[in-house]
Amino acid sequence: MRILHVQAQLPAKTGSGVYFSNVIKGFKYKYEQACVFGYFGDFEYTTLPKDHQYPLKFPNEKCDFPLPGMSDVMPYKSTVYGEMTPEMIDSWQSAFKETLQKAVTEFKPDVILCHHLWFLTSLVCQEYPDIPTYVFCHGTDLRQAKQHPDLKQKYVTDLDKLNQVFALSHQEIQQLHDTFGIPKEKITVIGGGFDPNIFYPAHKEKKDTIDLVYAGKLSKPKGTVALLKVFDRISKKYPNVDLHLIGAVSDKNENILDPYLSNPQIKFYNVLDQQELADKYRRFDIFILPSYYEGLGLGAIEALACDLRVVVTNITNLKEQLGSKVNDSGYISYVDLPRLINQDEPIEEDLPAFYDRLQLAIEDQILGVQEKPEFTEEVQQAILNSSWPQLIETVDDIITKETVE
Repeated sequence: MRILHVQAQLPAKTGSGVYFSNVIKGFKYKYEQACVFGYFGDFEYTTLPKDHQYPLKFPNEKCDFPLPGMSDVMPYKSTVYGEMTPEMIDSWQSAFKETLQKAVTEFKPDVILCHHLWFLTSLVCQEYPDIPTYVFCHGTDLRQAKQHPDLKQKYVTDLDKLNQVFALSHQEIQQLHDTFGIPKEKITVIGGGFDPNIFYPAHKEKKDTIDLVYAGKLSKPKGTVALLKVFDRISKKYPNVDLHLIGAVSDKNENILDPYLSNPQIKFYNVLDQQELADKYRRFDIFILPSYYEGLGLGAIEALACDLRVVVTNITNLKEQLGSKVNDSGYISYVDLPRLINQDEPIEEDLPAFYDRLQLAIEDQILGVQEKPEFTEEVQQAILNSSWPQLIETVDDIITKETVE
């Protein structure tokens, strides 16, 4: 079987980008694969050989704007879908249509695996209705559709031609049906996965500090400012606790970080790839994800796989995937969100109480580290249930069965 993987944005630096690459790795030794993706600058993709890649660089001859991203705030300079003019969208469609045509003509795929129920998946359905096509929902597509129903109505069509939609949780089944008209029998819940060859526990050397870590976009919607405000209080109470922030700081976000840059207990990093990220995780103690909106929160699962305790906002999809053995283990704390508008903008009057809840959860996990109970074997095994081999097996069973039939 020949599989063509399709994504409109960079296959790195975001949850869906990493997901895209891990699906390819999962099928590496079983099927012949090629991929279509958007990129910028001097980005080089090494997951597949170059002669099996069909990348579209931004800006280009048709598109004089940065690569669009599914989140309004990306960890790199990007174009916001909601701010694109009809002329920009037309040029974007034309550029990707050419790229897809080249990929399909040369590679001749038996199956197409897309990411996001948005413009590019719609384009695939329109152009290649006879090729079995599957799509992974990442949550940001549902968010875009809710925020921009006019764009969804005009540019996200023909999804009835999809063979199957892979969802993050059972909660999304009704949402996908209501938002995109996807028949419920065409939706399979598979969640997300981590690479156990990259994210795994290691013996922690004795050290004088307790290290907290956040990895992702440094932005208000991701809760970066909330975390910094809370850590400013924690650092005064715990002089031996450091906070490590891993992620790119865009020009748009630099000013929101300025008040905290002088705190010597806050360290800023960037990492090249997932391997470097995992190596850093294994030196730390507590992972914090204070985001106001997440499709799944895969970073929390990757951190747990490295035996980090976790503090995370109350993400329903994540709780469903991890299950009671992990959720009730004491190694993860969920923080109730403030009331939100536009899905990721907190109501100002709710923030003080949210900060208090976040601080309490972090301090509870600091206490857990001080008491140093190791992750039990039962919990480690439960976390392994969220690894990529499990997910890939489910996807493989579905596409193989339908292709054979």
